[in-house]
Amino acid sequence: MRVQIIGEKSNQTSSSKWKKITDGVPQGSVLGPLLFLIYVNDLLKIINDNNIPILFADDTSIIVKNPTPDDFQTNMINAFDSVNEWFKVNSLSISVEKAHYIQFKTQNKPSLNINIVVCNQY
Repeated sequence: MRVQIIGEKSNQTSSSKWKKITDGVPQGSVLGPLLFLIYVNDLLKIINDNNIPILFADDTSIIVKNPTPDDFQTNMINAFDSVNEWFKVNSLSISVEKAHYIQFKTQNKPSLNINIVVCNQY
């Protein structure tokens, strides 16, 4: 593969050097999205029944719910550990910079302070 750029006004062509692709699917390919969905399809199987996984394109969300704070924290950490382990086994990684945790609660419940550690980062 290589990248080739043709100037709009000058019609000059610039090309990168040829490189051999050893794995993966080229970005922008027609089959790319379908192959990715097939690749991550079994991710749903590792999430326990108390949680609700949601996959959209290359984004993964997990809804975790539990009535007691201690069980919620345990459930949240277990779900995250399971997903993180699945990612490692399948040669993927979590983008820690893009990962978010949102806590929804009723007004009469205090917020929980939960620390989730991935790759030694909070």
